[in-house]
Amino acid sequence: MEYKMLKIFRSGRKLYHEFHKTVVQKRSFLSEAYRCEDAWKARLQFPLLQKYKPEDLFIILDNKFFIDGKVSAIDIDIFANTIRSKDQVEELLSIIQKLRKSAETTNTLDSTHHAVIRYLFDNDLTEQLMNVLHDRLKYGIFPDYVCYNMLMDAYIKKEDYASAVKVAVLPMLQEDTDNLITNALSIYACHKYLEHTDTWQKPSEPIEDTKEEIKIRVNYLRNPFFDDHFDLTDPIDLIGKTLAFQGKFMNNTLGRTCQLRGLILYKKYQDASKSIKQWLNEFEGDIVYNEVFDLIENDKEKVHKEEATNEFEQLMLEVNGLKEKNLCKDNLIEALENNVKSAVEKQHDIDINDQLQKYTEWERKRQLILDKQIEEMNREAKLLEINKLKEEMKKQERFLTFFENEEEIELQIEEMEAKEKENMEKLLSKHGAQRKLKKLEGEKEYIPPML
Repeated sequence: MEYKMLKIFRSGRKLYHEFHKTVVQKRSFLSEAYRCEDAWKARLQFPLLQKYKPEDLFIILDNKFFIDGKVSAIDIDIFANTIRSKDQVEELLSIIQKLRKSAETTNTLDSTHHAVIRYLFDNDLTEQLMNVLHDRLKYGIFPDYVCYNMLMDAYIKKEDYASAVKVAVLPMLQEDTDNLITNALSIYACHKYLEHTDTWQKPSEPIEDTKEEIKIRVNYLRNPFFDDHFDLTDPIDLIGKTLAFQGKFMNNTLGRTCQLRGLILYKKYQDASKSIKQWLNEFEGDIVYNEVFDLIENDKEKVHKEEATNEFEQLMLEVNGLKEKNLCKDNLIEALENNVKSAVEKQHDIDINDQLQKYTEWERKRQLILDKQIEEMNREAKLLEINKLKEEMKKQERFLTFFENEEEIELQIEEMEAKEKENMEKLLSKHGAQRKLKKLEGEKEYIPPML
Protein backbone atom coordinates (compact mmCIF):
# COMPACT_ATOMS: atom_id res chain seq x y z
CA MET A 1 0.00 0.00 0.00
CA GLU A 2 2.81 2.36 0.98
CA TYR A 3 4.68 1.52 -2.25
CA LYS A 4 1.57 2.36 -4.36
CA MET A 5 1.09 5.69 -2.56
CA LEU A 6 4.78 6.58 -3.16
CA LYS A 7 4.43 5.66 -6.84
CA ILE A 8 1.29 7.83 -7.20
CA PHE A 9 3.05 10.72 -5.43
CA ARG A 10 6.12 10.41 -7.70
CA SER A 11 4.03 10.29 -10.90
CA GLY A 12 1.95 13.23 -9.68
CA ARG A 13 5.08 15.26 -8.98
CA LYS A 14 6.41 14.37 -12.46
CA LEU A 15 3.18 15.55 -14.05
CA TYR A 16 3.37 18.79 -12.04
CA HIS A 17 6.92 19.48 -13.21
CA GLU A 18 5.98 18.78 -16.84
CA PHE A 19 2.97 21.10 -16.54
CA HIS A 20 5.07 23.78 -14.82
CA LYS A 21 7.72 23.50 -17.54
CA THR A 22 5.09 23.90 -20.25
CA VAL A 23 3.65 26.98 -18.55
CA VAL A 24 7.12 28.54 -18.19
CA GLN A 25 7.95 27.86 -21.83
CA LYS A 26 4.76 29.61 -22.89
CA ARG A 27 5.51 32.77 -20.89
CA SER A 28 4.39 35.83 -22.78
CA PHE A 29 4.28 39.42 -21.60
CA LEU A 30 1.99 40.79 -24.31
CA SER A 31 -1.60 39.77 -25.00
CA GLU A 32 -2.83 38.41 -28.34
CA ALA A 33 -4.66 41.72 -28.86
CA TYR A 34 -1.33 43.55 -29.02
CA ARG A 35 -0.60 42.15 -32.49
CA CYS A 36 -3.81 43.72 -33.89
CA GLU A 37 -4.20 40.63 -36.11
CA ASP A 38 -7.79 41.30 -37.16
CA ALA A 39 -7.06 44.90 -38.13
CA TRP A 40 -3.91 43.83 -39.98
CA LYS A 41 -5.73 41.16 -41.99
CA ALA A 42 -8.60 43.57 -42.70
CA ARG A 43 -6.29 45.63 -44.93
CA LEU A 44 -6.68 42.95 -47.62
CA GLN A 45 -10.36 43.86 -47.92
CA PHE A 46 -9.61 47.34 -49.23
CA PRO A 47 -10.36 47.65 -52.98
CA LEU A 48 -6.89 49.01 -53.77
CA LEU A 49 -5.12 45.87 -52.45
CA GLN A 50 -7.73 43.52 -53.92
CA LYS A 51 -7.16 45.02 -57.34
CA TYR A 52 -3.69 43.48 -57.77
CA LYS A 53 -2.38 39.92 -57.67
CA PRO A 54 1.13 39.84 -56.16
CA GLU A 55 2.37 37.37 -58.83
CA ASP A 56 1.39 39.69 -61.68
CA LEU A 57 2.50 42.80 -59.81
CA PHE A 58 6.02 41.42 -59.29
CA ILE A 59 6.48 40.82 -63.03
CA ILE A 60 5.33 44.38 -63.79
CA LEU A 61 7.62 45.90 -61.15
CA ASP A 62 10.62 43.80 -62.15
CA ASN A 63 10.22 44.79 -65.81
CA LYS A 64 9.87 48.43 -64.85
CA PHE A 65 13.08 48.26 -62.81
CA PHE A 66 14.83 46.71 -65.82
CA ILE A 67 13.59 49.34 -68.30
CA ASP A 68 13.46 52.55 -66.23
CA GLY A 69 15.86 51.71 -63.39
CA LYS A 70 13.32 52.71 -60.75
CA VAL A 71 9.77 52.08 -59.53
CA SER A 72 7.50 54.25 -57.42
CA ALA A 73 7.64 53.52 -53.67
CA ILE A 74 3.84 53.28 -53.58
CA ASP A 75 3.95 50.34 -56.03
CA ILE A 76 6.43 48.54 -53.77
CA ASP A 77 4.17 49.25 -50.80
CA ILE A 78 1.17 47.71 -52.55
CA PHE A 79 3.22 44.62 -53.43
CA ALA A 80 4.55 44.25 -49.84
CA ASN A 81 1.04 44.53 -48.42
CA THR A 82 -0.59 42.04 -50.81
CA ILE A 83 2.05 39.29 -50.77
CA ARG A 84 1.19 36.32 -48.51
CA SER A 85 2.69 33.13 -49.96
CA LYS A 86 5.90 31.90 -48.32
CA ASP A 87 7.22 30.94 -51.75
CA GLN A 88 7.52 34.60 -52.77
CA VAL A 89 10.12 35.58 -50.18
CA GLU A 90 12.92 35.86 -52.76
CA GLU A 91 10.76 38.13 -54.91
CA LEU A 92 10.03 40.42 -51.97
CA LEU A 93 13.68 40.64 -50.89
CA SER A 94 14.75 41.30 -54.48
CA ILE A 95 12.24 44.13 -54.89
CA ILE A 96 13.11 45.93 -51.64
CA GLN A 97 16.84 45.67 -52.46
CA LYS A 98 16.21 47.35 -55.81
CA LEU A 99 14.11 50.03 -54.14
CA ARG A 100 16.92 50.69 -51.66
CA LYS A 101 19.38 51.30 -54.53
CA SER A 102 17.09 53.77 -56.29
CA ALA A 103 16.32 57.42 -55.48
CA GLU A 104 12.77 56.36 -54.53
CA THR A 105 14.07 54.83 -51.30
CA THR A 106 13.58 58.23 -49.61
CA ASN A 107 9.83 57.91 -50.30
CA THR A 108 9.46 54.46 -48.71
CA LEU A 109 6.20 54.37 -46.73
CA ASP A 110 5.99 53.40 -43.05
CA SER A 111 3.50 50.71 -44.03
CA THR A 112 6.15 49.10 -46.27
CA HIS A 113 8.53 48.54 -43.32
CA HIS A 114 5.69 47.08 -41.24
CA ALA A 115 4.41 44.86 -44.06
CA VAL A 116 7.84 43.36 -44.87
CA ILE A 117 8.52 42.53 -41.21
CA ARG A 118 5.09 41.00 -40.61
CA TYR A 119 5.27 38.94 -43.80
CA LEU A 120 8.62 37.40 -42.79
CA PHE A 121 7.50 36.88 -39.19
CA ASP A 122 4.09 35.39 -40.06
CA ASN A 123 5.74 32.91 -42.43
CA ASP A 124 8.29 31.89 -39.76
CA LEU A 125 11.21 33.10 -41.88
CA THR A 126 13.36 34.02 -38.88
CA GLU A 127 16.75 33.80 -40.60
CA GLN A 128 15.69 36.05 -43.48
CA LEU A 129 14.02 38.46 -41.04
CA MET A 130 17.20 38.85 -38.96
CA ASN A 131 19.28 39.37 -42.10
CA VAL A 132 16.91 42.11 -43.29
CA LEU A 133 16.80 43.89 -39.93
CA HIS A 134 20.58 43.85 -39.45
CA ASP A 135 21.51 44.80 -43.03
CA ARG A 136 19.87 48.22 -43.07
CA LEU A 137 22.17 49.49 -45.82
CA LYS A 138 21.08 46.73 -48.20
CA TYR A 139 17.36 46.50 -47.41
CA GLY A 140 16.50 49.77 -45.62
CA ILE A 141 13.85 48.19 -43.35
CA PHE A 142 13.33 49.72 -39.89
CA PRO A 143 10.80 48.33 -37.37
CA ASP A 144 8.23 50.41 -35.51
CA TYR A 145 7.54 49.91 -31.78
CA VAL A 146 4.80 47.34 -32.28
CA CYS A 147 7.14 45.26 -34.46
CA TYR A 148 9.98 45.53 -31.93
CA ASN A 149 7.75 44.41 -29.09
CA MET A 150 5.82 41.76 -31.01
CA LEU A 151 9.05 40.13 -32.23
CA MET A 152 10.86 40.17 -28.89
CA ASP A 153 7.83 38.86 -27.01
CA ALA A 154 7.28 36.03 -29.53
CA TYR A 155 10.93 34.91 -29.49
CA ILE A 156 11.12 35.11 -25.69
CA LYS A 157 8.01 32.92 -25.54
CA LYS A 158 9.72 30.39 -27.85
CA GLU A 159 12.91 30.67 -25.74
CA ASP A 160 14.70 31.75 -28.91
CA TYR A 161 16.72 34.32 -27.00
CA ALA A 162 19.26 34.75 -29.80
CA SER A 163 16.57 36.10 -32.14
CA ALA A 164 15.05 38.16 -29.32
CA VAL A 165 18.37 39.83 -28.52
CA LYS A 166 19.09 40.49 -32.20
CA VAL A 167 15.92 42.59 -32.18
CA ALA A 168 16.77 44.11 -28.76
CA VAL A 169 19.99 45.75 -29.98
CA LEU A 170 18.22 47.62 -32.81
CA PRO A 171 16.61 50.38 -30.67
CA MET A 172 20.04 51.02 -29.14
CA LEU A 173 21.57 51.43 -32.61
CA GLN A 174 18.80 53.92 -33.41
CA GLU A 175 19.34 55.55 -29.97
CA ASP A 176 15.61 55.24 -29.37
CA THR A 177 14.10 55.07 -25.86
CA ASP A 178 10.60 56.42 -26.52
CA ASN A 179 8.66 53.19 -25.88
CA LEU A 180 8.60 51.73 -22.34
CA ILE A 181 7.81 48.17 -23.47
CA THR A 182 10.64 48.19 -26.02
CA ASN A 183 13.11 49.37 -23.38
CA ALA A 184 12.01 46.78 -20.80
CA LEU A 185 11.94 43.84 -23.24
CA SER A 186 15.37 44.82 -24.60
CA ILE A 187 17.18 44.46 -21.26
CA TYR A 188 15.17 41.33 -20.38
CA ALA A 189 16.14 39.69 -23.69
CA CYS A 190 19.81 40.63 -23.14
CA HIS A 191 19.92 39.05 -19.68
CA LYS A 192 18.16 35.87 -20.82
CA TYR A 193 20.47 35.52 -23.81
CA LEU A 194 23.59 35.90 -21.65
CA GLU A 195 22.63 32.66 -19.88
CA HIS A 196 23.50 30.89 -23.17
CA THR A 197 25.99 32.92 -25.21
CA ASP A 198 26.82 30.49 -28.00
CA THR A 199 23.87 30.78 -30.38
CA TRP A 200 24.68 34.19 -31.93
CA GLN A 201 28.08 34.02 -33.56
CA LYS A 202 30.16 36.93 -34.75
CA PRO A 203 30.15 37.10 -38.58
CA SER A 204 33.30 35.61 -40.05
CA GLU A 205 35.81 37.79 -41.88
CA PRO A 206 35.64 37.51 -45.71
CA ILE A 207 38.33 35.17 -47.07
CA GLU A 208 40.20 36.06 -50.23
CA ASP A 209 39.93 32.92 -52.36
CA THR A 210 41.81 34.25 -55.39
CA LYS A 211 45.59 34.22 -55.83
CA GLU A 212 45.49 36.68 -58.71
CA GLU A 213 46.79 40.14 -57.81
CA ILE A 214 44.32 42.83 -58.83
CA LYS A 215 45.50 46.44 -58.98
CA ILE A 216 42.96 49.23 -58.84
CA ARG A 217 43.80 52.89 -59.42
CA VAL A 218 42.29 55.09 -56.70
CA ASN A 219 42.43 58.85 -56.20
CA TYR A 220 43.33 58.50 -52.53
CA LEU A 221 43.36 55.83 -49.81
CA ARG A 222 40.91 56.02 -46.96
CA ASN A 223 42.24 55.52 -43.46
CA PRO A 224 40.55 52.69 -41.55
CA PHE A 225 37.60 54.04 -39.54
CA PHE A 226 35.57 52.37 -36.80
CA ASP A 227 32.60 54.35 -35.45
CA ASP A 228 32.10 52.10 -32.39
CA HIS A 229 28.37 52.02 -33.08
CA PHE A 230 27.03 50.93 -36.46
CA ASP A 231 30.34 49.17 -37.17
CA LEU A 232 29.93 46.87 -34.15
CA THR A 233 29.59 43.22 -35.18
CA ASP A 234 30.56 41.27 -32.05
CA PRO A 235 27.33 40.10 -30.31
CA ILE A 236 28.75 40.65 -26.82
CA ASP A 237 29.73 44.24 -27.67
CA LEU A 238 26.25 44.92 -29.06
CA ILE A 239 24.53 43.40 -26.02
CA GLY A 240 26.86 45.21 -23.62
CA LYS A 241 26.23 48.55 -25.29
CA THR A 242 22.45 47.89 -25.27
CA LEU A 243 22.47 47.17 -21.51
CA ALA A 244 24.61 50.25 -20.83
CA PHE A 245 22.43 52.47 -23.06
CA GLN A 246 19.08 51.31 -21.67
CA GLY A 247 20.43 51.21 -18.10
CA LYS A 248 21.62 54.81 -18.24
CA PHE A 249 18.19 55.89 -19.51
CA MET A 250 16.37 54.08 -16.66
CA ASN A 251 18.43 55.85 -13.94
CA ASN A 252 17.42 53.56 -11.04
CA THR A 253 18.83 50.53 -9.19
CA LEU A 254 17.91 48.17 -12.01
CA GLY A 255 19.25 50.60 -14.59
CA ARG A 256 22.58 51.00 -12.75
CA THR A 257 22.87 47.22 -12.53
CA CYS A 258 22.35 46.88 -16.29
CA GLN A 259 24.72 49.76 -16.96
CA LEU A 260 27.53 48.25 -14.87
CA ARG A 261 27.25 44.82 -16.46
CA GLY A 262 26.87 46.32 -19.92
CA LEU A 263 29.92 48.57 -19.70
CA ILE A 264 32.09 45.65 -18.58
CA LEU A 265 30.77 43.44 -21.41
CA TYR A 266 31.35 46.31 -23.83
CA LYS A 267 34.92 46.65 -22.47
CA LYS A 268 34.44 50.30 -21.54
CA TYR A 269 36.39 49.98 -18.30
CA GLN A 270 37.09 53.67 -17.80
CA ASP A 271 33.39 54.51 -18.17
CA ALA A 272 32.49 51.74 -15.70
CA SER A 273 35.05 53.05 -13.19
CA LYS A 274 33.77 56.60 -13.57
CA SER A 275 30.17 55.42 -13.05
CA ILE A 276 31.04 53.45 -9.89
CA LYS A 277 32.72 56.52 -8.34
CA GLN A 278 29.75 58.70 -9.24
CA TRP A 279 27.24 56.25 -7.72
CA LEU A 280 29.24 55.96 -4.50
CA ASN A 281 29.09 59.75 -4.11
CA GLU A 282 25.40 60.13 -5.02
CA PHE A 283 23.66 57.09 -3.45
CA GLU A 284 23.69 55.71 0.07
CA GLY A 285 21.89 52.42 -0.56
CA ASP A 286 20.52 50.12 -3.27
CA ILE A 287 23.25 51.18 -5.65
CA VAL A 288 23.01 47.98 -7.70
CA TYR A 289 21.55 44.49 -7.29
CA ASN A 290 23.86 42.21 -5.30
CA GLU A 291 23.23 39.42 -7.83
CA VAL A 292 25.04 41.35 -10.57
CA PHE A 293 28.47 40.45 -9.13
CA ASP A 294 27.88 36.74 -9.77
CA LEU A 295 26.78 37.59 -13.31
CA ILE A 296 29.90 39.71 -13.86
CA GLU A 297 32.00 36.80 -12.61
CA ASN A 298 30.26 34.45 -15.06
CA ASP A 299 30.76 36.98 -17.87
CA LYS A 300 34.42 37.19 -16.90
CA GLU A 301 34.81 33.45 -17.44
CA LYS A 302 32.96 33.47 -20.78
CA VAL A 303 33.93 36.81 -22.30
CA HIS A 304 37.08 38.07 -20.60
CA LYS A 305 39.11 34.85 -20.46
CA GLU A 306 42.12 36.51 -22.09
CA GLU A 307 41.73 39.91 -20.39
CA ALA A 308 44.79 40.65 -18.28
CA THR A 309 45.24 44.39 -18.69
CA ASN A 310 46.00 46.62 -15.72
CA GLU A 311 42.88 48.64 -16.54
CA PHE A 312 40.64 45.58 -16.28
CA GLU A 313 42.28 44.36 -13.08
CA GLN A 314 41.91 47.82 -11.50
CA LEU A 315 38.22 47.88 -12.42
CA MET A 316 37.68 44.48 -10.80
CA LEU A 317 39.14 45.89 -7.56
CA GLU A 318 36.65 48.76 -7.73
CA VAL A 319 33.81 46.31 -8.43
CA ASN A 320 34.85 44.24 -5.39
CA GLY A 321 34.89 47.45 -3.32
CA LEU A 322 31.32 48.14 -4.42
CA LYS A 323 30.24 44.81 -2.86
CA GLU A 324 30.87 46.22 0.61
CA LYS A 325 28.23 48.94 0.18
CA ASN A 326 24.50 48.75 0.90
CA LEU A 327 23.12 46.82 -2.08
CA CYS A 328 19.71 45.59 -3.20
CA LYS A 329 19.18 41.93 -2.19
CA ASP A 330 16.09 41.29 -4.35
CA ASN A 331 16.02 38.73 -7.16
CA LEU A 332 17.30 40.36 -10.36
CA ILE A 333 15.36 38.27 -12.90
CA GLU A 334 12.13 38.93 -10.98
CA ALA A 335 12.93 42.64 -11.06
CA LEU A 336 13.44 42.45 -14.83
CA GLU A 337 10.12 40.63 -15.26
CA ASN A 338 8.32 43.12 -13.03
CA ASN A 339 9.87 45.94 -15.03
CA VAL A 340 8.41 44.47 -18.24
CA LYS A 341 4.99 43.93 -16.61
CA SER A 342 4.96 47.51 -15.33
CA ALA A 343 5.82 48.85 -18.79
CA VAL A 344 3.13 46.67 -20.40
CA GLU A 345 0.56 47.90 -17.90
CA LYS A 346 1.34 51.53 -18.75
CA GLN A 347 1.93 51.28 -22.50
CA HIS A 348 -0.07 48.26 -23.76
CA ASP A 349 -3.39 49.93 -24.60
CA ILE A 350 -1.71 53.12 -25.85
CA ASP A 351 0.31 51.12 -28.40
CA ILE A 352 -2.76 49.21 -29.61
CA ASN A 353 -4.81 52.38 -30.13
CA ASP A 354 -1.90 54.10 -31.91
CA GLN A 355 -1.37 51.12 -34.19
CA LEU A 356 -5.05 50.88 -35.14
CA GLN A 357 -5.00 54.57 -36.03
CA LYS A 358 -1.86 54.01 -38.10
CA TYR A 359 -3.50 51.24 -40.13
CA THR A 360 -6.34 53.61 -41.04
CA GLU A 361 -3.92 56.45 -41.76
CA TRP A 362 -1.69 54.22 -43.92
CA GLU A 363 -4.66 53.17 -46.03
CA ARG A 364 -5.74 56.78 -46.52
CA LYS A 365 -2.21 57.91 -47.34
CA ARG A 366 -1.67 55.06 -49.81
CA GLN A 367 -4.81 55.99 -51.74
CA LEU A 368 -3.92 59.69 -51.64
CA ILE A 369 -0.40 59.10 -53.02
CA LEU A 370 -1.70 56.76 -55.71
CA ASP A 371 -4.35 59.29 -56.81
CA LYS A 372 -1.69 61.99 -56.97
CA GLN A 373 0.59 59.72 -58.99
CA ILE A 374 -2.20 58.89 -61.46
CA GLU A 375 -3.02 62.59 -61.77
CA GLU A 376 0.64 63.38 -62.50
CA MET A 377 0.82 60.62 -65.12
CA ASN A 378 -2.33 61.94 -66.81
CA ARG A 379 -0.90 65.47 -66.77
CA GLU A 380 2.37 64.29 -68.38
CA ALA A 381 0.43 62.33 -71.03
CA LYS A 382 -1.69 65.40 -71.87
CA LEU A 383 1.42 67.60 -72.02
CA LEU A 384 3.09 65.14 -74.40
CA GLU A 385 -0.03 65.09 -76.57
CA ILE A 386 -0.15 68.91 -76.66
CA ASN A 387 3.53 69.16 -77.65
CA LYS A 388 2.98 66.58 -80.40
CA LEU A 389 -0.02 68.53 -81.67
CA LYS A 390 2.03 71.75 -81.68
CA GLU A 391 4.71 70.10 -83.83
CA GLU A 392 2.09 68.88 -86.28
CA MET A 393 0.54 72.36 -86.47
CA LYS A 394 3.97 73.92 -87.06
CA LYS A 395 4.66 71.53 -89.94
CA GLN A 396 1.22 72.21 -91.41
CA GLU A 397 1.76 75.96 -91.11
CA ARG A 398 5.10 75.77 -92.94
CA PHE A 399 3.48 73.72 -95.70
CA LEU A 400 0.57 76.16 -96.15
CA THR A 401 2.77 79.30 -96.09
CA PHE A 402 5.63 77.90 -98.20
CA PHE A 403 5.14 80.22 -101.22
CA GLU A 404 4.69 83.27 -98.99
CA ASN A 405 7.99 82.57 -97.18
CA GLU A 406 9.88 80.95 -100.09
CA GLU A 407 12.74 83.48 -100.08
CA GLU A 408 13.20 83.23 -96.33
CA ILE A 409 13.27 79.41 -96.51
CA GLU A 410 15.87 79.50 -99.31
CA LEU A 411 18.05 81.81 -97.20
CA GLN A 412 17.83 79.37 -94.31
CA ILE A 413 18.84 76.51 -96.62
CA GLU A 414 21.81 78.51 -97.92
CA GLU A 415 22.93 79.30 -94.35
CA MET A 416 22.75 75.63 -93.41
CA GLU A 417 24.74 74.61 -96.52
CA ALA A 418 27.38 77.26 -95.81
CA LYS A 419 27.74 76.06 -92.24
CA GLU A 420 28.07 72.47 -93.45
CA LYS A 421 30.74 73.47 -95.95
CA GLU A 422 32.64 75.38 -93.23
CA ASN A 423 32.58 72.36 -90.91
CA MET A 424 33.81 70.08 -93.70
CA GLU A 425 36.72 72.44 -94.52
CA LYS A 426 37.75 72.51 -90.85
CA LEU A 427 37.65 68.71 -90.78
CA LEU A 428 39.71 68.36 -93.99
CA SER A 429 42.30 70.82 -92.74
CA LYS A 430 43.29 68.43 -89.95
CA HIS A 431 46.42 66.26 -90.38
CA GLY A 432 45.75 63.01 -92.27
CA ALA A 433 42.05 63.80 -92.84
CA GLN A 434 42.33 63.54 -96.66
CA ARG A 435 43.98 60.13 -96.46
CA LYS A 436 41.36 58.78 -94.05
CA LEU A 437 38.54 60.14 -96.22
CA LYS A 438 39.92 58.40 -99.35
CA LYS A 439 40.26 55.18 -97.39
CA LEU A 440 36.65 55.37 -96.27
CA GLU A 441 35.49 56.08 -99.83
CA GLY A 442 37.48 53.07 -101.06
CA GLU A 443 35.88 50.83 -98.45
CA LYS A 444 32.48 52.15 -99.44
CA GLU A 445 33.03 51.33 -103.14
CA TYR A 446 34.58 47.90 -102.46
CA ILE A 447 32.64 45.01 -104.06
CA PRO A 448 33.50 41.52 -102.77
CA PRO A 449 34.42 38.90 -105.45
CA MET A 450 31.87 36.35 -106.55
CA LEU A 451 32.65 32.78 -105.47
